[in-house]
Amino acid sequence: MSERIDIDVNEQRDPAILLYGLSATDSPRTFYYDETNNHRLVYLTDKGFNVPDPRPFVLGGVVRPREERPIDLAELRRLMGIQPNAPELKCAMVAKGEFATMLGSRKLAVFLDWIAHEGYLLHFIALDPVYFSYVDIIDSMPEIGMFDLDGRFILKNDLYRVLRRDLGATQAMLRRHSYPALVDGDVRGFLRELISLVEDGEDLMPHFNLMMLKGVLQSGRALSSLPLLDDTPGLIMRDFASMFTHRLCLFKDSRHVLDREDRVSRVLEGYRFVDAGQPLDLYRFADSRSEPGVQLADVVVGLLGACLAWLRGMSGEDVLAAVESLTLAQNGNRLRLADLVDRSIKETGAFVQKAISLDDMQGLELFLER
Repeated sequence: MSERIDIDVNEQRDPAILLYGLSATDSPRTFYYDETNNHRLVYLTDKGFNVPDPRPFVLGGVVRPREERPIDLAELRRLMGIQPNAPELKCAMVAKGEFATMLGSRKLAVFLDWIAHEGYLLHFIALDPVYFSYVDIIDSMPEIGMFDLDGRFILKNDLYRVLRRDLGATQAMLRRHSYPALVDGDVRGFLRELISLVEDGEDLMPHFNLMMLKGVLQSGRALSSLPLLDDTPGLIMRDFASMFTHRLCLFKDSRHVLDREDRVSRVLEGYRFVDAGQPLDLYRFADSRSEPGVQLADVVVGLLGACLAWLRGMSGEDVLAAVESLTLAQNGNRLRLADLVDRSIKETGAFVQKAISLDDMQGLELFLER
């Protein structure tokens, strides 16, 4: 095995804590993880993305105070009517189908009530790979320094509205320019086409936003390259390894229990996490069949992944109309989920992190509004 690369946890976590004002990240806790929609690799082909519908990746699960005391799911399984011979608890046993159908599950109500009663909180990081692959365009522009964090979110959101409306046209443009590598460093040509798409999408944003977005993009026309973009033609998303390392570093005083997955374990084994030069023992991998905490995480991320995919692209009006149309059972589970997310954020905003568009963030907030 080659020599491992040192990751200074403080260099990784301190900028995020400062930028977003995160607190209570140093309390010792135990995090249990699973993941959903891990597409491994997203890239452009002649027909579009290799993954036809790259849904938001979710890494997360449940968290509680540090001690790793045994977790007994026998009573929860009994209450939900899960057969004793089922080897492990999975999301599909609790709720399946499209998200609205999942919300109506009686077993889901039992699960969410049990989680709350046992004192668990939720934690997750969600990332839309398509949105994530475009936002570095904005951050590469010379004039981006004129905008605060909120202003940058708006610029990125407006650009994503344009690029998401007609994915076929967007993908064709990206292929022509070997995005993100930009063939022959033709930044001017790439931005010219991008600005043209933005102008065609003037109905998607207020006029002031349109002028700001065009101005920022025009500021990059003299660049010889876009430094924040990958240098591999067609590569949209290489992997989600940075999501794992970010969570481990952010909660450096906690213990992290991850579902055993060969690709993830190989990546993490290539790193050594250090604090002031001293190695840290941050995580362990577990077989989900023998680790009840990971089974709980499976249900949580399955539910959250379905929720984010369902909300993606919905307007605020659409979200409110969808909430109004929920049955009593569906709305009850919506409120249970909202309460758990609210309690988790009150503990620390670091439990819930989202690399998704501002529209989709606001859609989630509207959906979880009580």
